[in-house]
Amino acid sequence: MSYQVELDIRAQKDLKGLDPQIALRIVERCSILYQNPIQGPNISRLKLRPNLYRLRIGNYRIAYIVESNRVIIKHISHRKDIYRSL
Repeated sequence: MSYQVELDIRAQKDLKGLDPQIALRIVERCSILYQNPIQGPNISRLKLRPNLYRLRIGNYRIAYIVESNRVIIKHISHRKDIYRSL
């Protein structure tokens, strides 16, 4: 099953605010979300909310939700900041 990956408005702003090299690395790594966003390397479910997942990319984290066949990226931030802002 293939998933459709979308960026929330907040995630778009987060991505634009990053260094271009880091942003490119994040976009490339998001390709694993198309196949299986629930299981995989560096993916885990967050305890804060049951439908919220995170993808770890170096020192950056991507917080996203999965709804049927859609993956909605909610927030992209450095690991020290992401959990405060959720």
